[in-house]
Amino acid sequence: MQKISRNGVGLAYVEQGVGDPAILLLHGMACGHQHMAPLVDAFAPTYRCVAIDLRGHGESDAPLDAYSTDDFTADIAFAIDELGLDRPILIGHSFGGSVSLAFAAAHPDRVRALVMLDSGLRSKSTVGADLNPFYDALRAATPEQYKVIVEDFCMTRLFDPVDDQAVARQIAQQMAQVPAHVFLSMAATVTAFDSADTARACTVPSLIIQSCQPFVDPAALATLGPNWYNSRVVGAGHFIQLLAPDQVIPMVRRFLELAS
Repeated sequence: MQKISRNGVGLAYVEQGVGDPAILLLHGMACGHQHMAPLVDAFAPTYRCVAIDLRGHGESDAPLDAYSTDDFTADIAFAIDELGLDRPILIGHSFGGSVSLAFAAAHPDRVRALVMLDSGLRSKSTVGADLNPFYDALRAATPEQYKVIVEDFCMTRLFDPVDDQAVARQIAQQMAQVPAHVFLSMAATVTAFDSADTARACTVPSLIIQSCQPFVDPAALATLGPNWYNSRVVGAGHFIQLLAPDQVIPMVRRFLELAS
C-alpha cells in the first residue's frame, strides 16, 4: 500500500491500472479497501483505479476525532488533487457511497459519475430510528461486549440467509476490529446525514444498486432526478460487490458506458 497525508492523518490506498477517467473507490464503515477488490480487478484493465482506506480504517491513521462528513469529503478532495485523478468516477459501498454522494452533490464539477453500492437513501429520522438503538448499545458496552454487538448487528442486519455464511462471519469479525472510538465518532455523522435530500440535490450521472435488504426509502427514490439510475441485485445481502460481483460489475460497466 501507499500513503498520502492530510493535516497529519495518513490515508492508505492501493492503485491498479491506467486510463482516463480514473475511478476512486471507497469502502463502507468498519471495512477496508479490500472489500472493493472485485471492482478494482474488473475495471483496472480500462481505468486507473484507486481504492482508499478511509480515515480510522485499515492501514489509514485513526485520530481520536475528526470523523464528520466534512472530514471525509475533504479527504476525497485531497486524494483527487494529490494523486492527480482529475474528475474521477466515485464508486462507494455503504458509508463510502454516502460520503461519495455528499462530495458529488457539493462538487459536481469535480466528479464524472457516482455509483452507490447499497448505500442509504433516506431521511435523518429514518436513519436514527434504524441505527440509534445499535449505537446506544455500543456506547454502553464493555470492550468485550462491543465486539459481540458489532458482530451480531452485522450478521443480522447486513447479510441475507442465502449469503455465504463463512464470508459473512469473516466480514463481521473484521468490522468488529475497528476501534470503538472510530465507530462511535462516526455514529453522529451517519445519523446526521440526510441522504435522501442530498441525492435530490446531486446532479451528476448517478447509479444506486440495492441489495436484498436495502437502506433505501422507496419514496426517496421516486423523487430523484433523471440523472439517477436505480437497480437491485438478486440473492445477496449488503456486500453486493463481494457476494454478487457477476451482477454488480455488468451493471456498473453499462452505467459507465451511458454516463460517458
